[in-house]
Amino acid sequence: MRKTRIAVCLLLFLLSFAAGASMLDVKSASALKVSVQWGHLAPSGAPAGEGDAESWICDQIYWNFYNAGTWAPSNAYWQYTQLWCVVQVLQYCQSPNNGVNWATTWWVGDFKPTGGSPQPFGHLGFYGHNGQDIFDSDVYKYANYYYWSSPYYNWWQPIPSKQYFDFVWTCTNGDLYWYDSNGNYYSVNGITQAAASPTYPPPSNPNTKYGFIDDPYSTPPSAVGLPLAWTGAAGMSADGYSSPDYGSYCYVGWEAVSPFMVNPTGYNSKQYMHFPYYFYRYALGIDNYGVHANIHDSLDYATRNIFGSGYSFGTSILTTGNWSQAPLMWGRWYSRMRVFGNSNLNLPY
Repeated sequence: MRKTRIAVCLLLFLLSFAAGASMLDVKSASALKVSVQWGHLAPSGAPAGEGDAESWICDQIYWNFYNAGTWAPSNAYWQYTQLWCVVQVLQYCQSPNNGVNWATTWWVGDFKPTGGSPQPFGHLGFYGHNGQDIFDSDVYKYANYYYWSSPYYNWWQPIPSKQYFDFVWTCTNGDLYWYDSNGNYYSVNGITQAAASPTYPPPSNPNTKYGFIDDPYSTPPSAVGLPLAWTGAAGMSADGYSSPDYGSYCYVGWEAVSPFMVNPTGYNSKQYMHFPYYFYRYALGIDNYGVHANIHDSLDYATRNIFGSGYSFGTSILTTGNWSQAPLMWGRWYSRMRVFGNSNLNLPY
């Protein structure tokens, strides 16, 4: 099968990246599956070696998809993690003319809130390269609509998101922050605001919503919350690991503080970067005799590899949570990983 390597960003995969960037590998096929690895750190606050660790895991994930044989993968970590590039990739996937039927995203690095309205943190997003930051309202617009432009007409066409699985390893971009679709929320120390010190028992989160439409009259509407922005699905299960729904989407992210990739797990010299490493190896059949395990089982497999054989994802601190402190965030936060939607999904062959 003939392989043509084209880039993830410049003119929608039509030109090559600069030397050193990973290429998108497009196989001749009637339907295209796209995977992209994104990420960027804030200007300060990361421990030594974090950038290298994030770059390493993005490379590993890229090659896992590449070797899976039927994917069009691209590593856009750091330099190409910019708003214009994310927009072009999302619009490439959404275009009815390009034959993309499945897309998945890995994102690592630092989150960036706008602050202010809507509470508690404003719009949520990511640091991008050269100040080209990316926010939930941007992602929602381009992941759930397609902009048609011609000399005769221009309009936004709603098209269900092709981003069926998103794994976002940043602080705060995988939270339950609101209890209704109007942006009302319960304030909880350690979750919606910092706690001065850890409390025991740890806080429970009574909020039930991971996003809402804050401006339904804009074109397209404006959304708050990355799980909603990527998938366009407002009703995903809030516990997609233990109680998966039957929908088409799954989103994995962190509530409050996410650990750095270089943080040790306390088991067998493992670091947190090994969690996504093992997750994707199992989900893409590399460690599973060619069988693509579902997201639920891949989370369990990765957990056993970084915490020990006696753990599952549901019994580890990834789910039960622990008190954390981020370098640039005052106070203590109760951090846990959340799974939204349908963890019975498989990354397709």
